[in-house]
Amino acid sequence: MVYQLNIEAIKKNFKFDTSIKHNPKTELEFLPYNTNFKDNHYNLREVTGEFIRLVGKKKVLEVVDTDQLINKVVDSITFQDINQRSEFKQIIKTLFLDENNQLYLFHPQTLYYIHTKGNENKRLAIFLYNILWDSENAWIIESDQQEYSDVMSKLLFKALPQLTNSEIKNKSYISMLPDISKLFRQDFKWLISKNELFTTQVDQLIAYYYFFYITQFSIRNESLFKPIEKNIRPVYFTFENEERLSKTRISYEYGWKNLESLIDQTFTHINFLKMLNFTMSNEDSHAEQDSVIFSYQKIAEEIYSMSSEEQDILNDQIITLIEEYKEKLSHDSKWELLGTISEPYDLPVLNTLYLLFNMIDHQFVEARSGPYNKYKQWFVNFCQKTFLKSRGRSGKMLILDTDYLLFLTKLIIKDESKIRLKNLFIEFEIRGIIFDRDTQEAIVDYFEKLNLLEKKSDSGDAIYVKAFL
Repeated sequence: MVYQLNIEAIKKNFKFDTSIKHNPKTELEFLPYNTNFKDNHYNLREVTGEFIRLVGKKKVLEVVDTDQLINKVVDSITFQDINQRSEFKQIIKTLFLDENNQLYLFHPQTLYYIHTKGNENKRLAIFLYNILWDSENAWIIESDQQEYSDVMSKLLFKALPQLTNSEIKNKSYISMLPDISKLFRQDFKWLISKNELFTTQVDQLIAYYYFFYITQFSIRNESLFKPIEKNIRPVYFTFENEERLSKTRISYEYGWKNLESLIDQTFTHINFLKMLNFTMSNEDSHAEQDSVIFSYQKIAEEIYSMSSEEQDILNDQIITLIEEYKEKLSHDSKWELLGTISEPYDLPVLNTLYLLFNMIDHQFVEARSGPYNKYKQWFVNFCQKTFLKSRGRSGKMLILDTDYLLFLTKLIIKDESKIRLKNLFIEFEIRGIIFDRDTQEAIVDYFEKLNLLEKKSDSGDAIYVKAFL
């Protein structure tokens, strides 16, 4: 198979016949974002509910009305005294409803009943299901787990709406990082063996892996057509208990500051990848599963395997595309400001592709910064609600709080009795997080205060972190 662009498909989908329309809808999308961000943010509770239903291939026939639910539980009991009924109703409310009058999540099966209202939350849940769970078999919270619940819980479960099986629609998003998907499934499957921990913290697992995937996708895209040396390039985090944070720290320079510049170009990469995936081979495929989605690295591999004549033909295709793209956007893109673009590759065709990428980015920055910025804001806003914190003069930094540190540590140790401290930090790096020396020392001090360290000697190789509940 020779990699060959379908120029007519590119022109048709990007609307070259009128004024160019970026980010056309495709059968398989890369990210769940659009350019209509309006200062709202994802509700992780709702995303988690939809994700768990997708994984279990379940749907709820009706939205849980908590007032009706409580009445249904109360109606299932016969009371001798009307006062007993009122008192019992108050007990049920206290046990099973939170301060927002929502169902309290006390058992894995209650996650199925989280109502997901916003379309953006459903869209994110579908994205995460597609890229993290992939083609894995359904995981179902078995109803016989209820046999171990108390009497009150049994009454509530009987009153909840019926769950039915639900077939998943065709895949909407493509996973570009299968190693992260595999790691997620390992961590998820361990977590589901711990009922209480799963119920209370599965949303943290889902939120972190969302951050993990998007950051690694952005880092991978930065390399464009260069070979990937490491599958995972971890991002520097600091720890919330640290008192001294400054811009001279490596965790500042290679933390959010570095990541933000990569996130900025997300919309450019999405448009460039979509262009490069309108190929003759995909035009000939008749089913979604037959389509080949090309990463930058896969494209480079294909091009390097082509003959010089085939490379010349592809190069001419791209030059034609560049000329038409430039002409269509000549009224406002100020192409003269683009300057001279370097040629970092040893093949002319890859340098021509690199020029096209820079042209796409340039016209967004110069003339279409609105959609450019709104597209990335879906992720930036999520970071601001989770890991990104402002530390005064030190600016914004990625910070792991104590809850996340302990949760991820549990996830790494799993069912072992302890783990070498050095190996713990290695496992964090595998999951996309790296700490500089100062942060490592702050974490060690925190573990010591919790009495979680076991020291065989003062050497780092002989320090262990003990398992904990």
